[in-house]
Amino acid sequence: MELNMMLNGLELWKASGGFANEPHVHDDWYQVTLPVRGQCHLVQEQQAYPLQAGLGIIAHPRMEHFFEIGSDSAVIVIKFRNPPVGGLEDPGRQGAQTEFRTTQTFDPAEISRLFRGWNAILLDDAPEPLQIQETELAVETYLGRMLTGQHNGSNLTMATAGLGVSESVGSADQVCGQLQNLLQRTSSSGGAFIDPHLRRVLEYIHSDYTSPMDIESMAAVAHQSRYHFMRSFKALTGSTPYQYVLNLRVEEATRRLRLTTDSVTTISYRLGFSNVSQFYRAFQRVTGVTPMEYRNQM
Repeated sequence: MELNMMLNGLELWKASGGFANEPHVHDDWYQVTLPVRGQCHLVQEQQAYPLQAGLGIIAHPRMEHFFEIGSDSAVIVIKFRNPPVGGLEDPGRQGAQTEFRTTQTFDPAEISRLFRGWNAILLDDAPEPLQIQETELAVETYLGRMLTGQHNGSNLTMATAGLGVSESVGSADQVCGQLQNLLQRTSSSGGAFIDPHLRRVLEYIHSDYTSPMDIESMAAVAHQSRYHFMRSFKALTGSTPYQYVLNLRVEEATRRLRLTTDSVTTISYRLGFSNVSQFYRAFQRVTGVTPMEYRNQM
């Protein structure tokens, strides 16, 4: 088994092509084992579970477990310390360990697709903290939805929040126009129908988008939980906070490429990108061309 991703309070693994581990326990981790192809032979608390793709199992902390898969099988494992929103808690057992059903049904195609997207983001040479936080929230939202049996896709937007950064969102001019329209809608004279706390979040982002940002701070300005904030921000802007910040940076980059002789490297670092290659990838995703191609077109 190879560790694919380690987040704050989350670990995501994938095993394929034949794998077996030894009996073990996790003192403070829950573990969800999700066969996505073939069969997984899992033993938990001395009980055998022959799991097919689409039927997963959860091990609570201090439960002994191990599993084996064949050469034509694959399993995704998610470990988490804190139960996600929507956990099946017993309100009569304050401070007790959250209890979930032992077996869980899920969509193998969906988790495989989400896992590929999360993995692609976190294997970037320098993912930004805001990007990592959105991915963490996306994983937690998926877990909350799966562990409570909500398979109707109602929260799919949050579950895929970390994926959207790879989507092309149109030309720089289109992005600029969209952001200007949004600012006009949220102006004090014409934005009474928009939550004033969200308007302050937008003002905060626009005033300091070249600096590192985090979900906790934005949610605090919005007076919302992280989960509620992500949903309401997406509903208002059509993008996640990271996508929004990225669009602002790229929009400003197009202006500087047109109007200054600054090098691409200088523009990259002044706009808050951690390295030039990250800037190139982000710029091309948004505009469809590289920074140098954009400058040469002017």
